[in-house]
Amino acid sequence: MPLEINADYVIRRTVLFDNKCGFVLGENPKAPNPYVTWRFNEQDGHRDYFWGHYHNEPDKAERDLHIRAEDYQRLYHVLEVEQTPDKETYKYYSTQRPIDIGTYPNSYFNRPIHMDIFFTRQQVTGEAFQAWGAITYAQPLTEQEMQNYELRPARENLDIRQQMDAQAQVVGKWEDAHHVPEQRRLTWLYHDFGSYAAKEYVTPEQLATRVRGIARQEAARAHKEGKEPIVEQMKAARQQAQEQRGPESPKKDTPDRGDR
Repeated sequence: MPLEINADYVIRRTVLFDNKCGFVLGENPKAPNPYVTWRFNEQDGHRDYFWGHYHNEPDKAERDLHIRAEDYQRLYHVLEVEQTPDKETYKYYSTQRPIDIGTYPNSYFNRPIHMDIFFTRQQVTGEAFQAWGAITYAQPLTEQEMQNYELRPARENLDIRQQMDAQAQVVGKWEDAHHVPEQRRLTWLYHDFGSYAAKEYVTPEQLATRVRGIARQEAARAHKEGKEPIVEQMKAARQQAQEQRGPESPKKDTPDRGDR
């Protein structure tokens, strides 16, 4: 899942209690104080952050997070909610330069766990680009981190799969409505779950381009007829994809390289 960002700080650690309150640790390398801990209240899936403690050292921020959480737990006798650890890993390709020191994000809280270094810039199997190698992380990178280092996410990353699933719902319905020939379709219908999936050979770029094309074609008509904007369709499709998602297709083998 994409990382949450508050006030330009990426939320790296979270302690949540059973009363929907808790504490987080945020990181922003460009801020005067790169690390912060906040308290938060959660309601209807939305969190309000307040009472920030700002730090210059990551270990001090991490220690502050645990101290604040322990003090709050003793004061209010709440229980910490067990949060399921993310079993996914996230791979990013270095498309513009060989992998070396300073060419990739290296956060204290999200350091690379594996690297595949190519001897030359080569075509990446299943992707629409070339790369000098790949770097794997335990947590997803932010859009800004990818832009800063010109990295491209792998299509098997959880967030990319979810994005493609949501886009496939929009594209699949459009292809049905416009009777697109099978050989030109980017999606197929997963009958068991009543949802669409991108065909195996379709790249994230192709699917995104088709979605943008659909948005342009339907924008005027949607406005005229009072239909939902494409962004609302995408939100609904993303929810449907997550609820109705069928079994994962087998992956191709790749080289190992306030107050209460």
